[in-house]
Amino acid sequence: MAASPALWKYVLMPGSIIGWAFALSGVIFPYEGVIKTIWLVILLIWAVIHPLEIFISWNIGKSKNISFARTAIKTILFGFTWWLPLKMGVIEK
Repeated sequence: MAASPALWKYVLMPGSIIGWAFALSGVIFPYEGVIKTIWLVILLIWAVIHPLEIFISWNIGKSKNISFARTAIKTILFGFTWWLPLKMGVIEK
């Protein structure tokens, strides 16, 4: 199942974009209660962890002849749901 390009491209990567939408919507329309706690966790993961993943994805992108800019942008948008299947050879660029 992890070797399925469809899982990564049509489920997990869009899930990352939904996470960004949720994180950004909480900035515009502040949440309250339990949703605010969930929002803070998602915001922390997306805004801090995704950029830090560039240190991992850089070498993977370089080994696949992908520019640093493209690697950085895709890592910030999709996180491990982009670079891990790329590394595993499940998806291409």
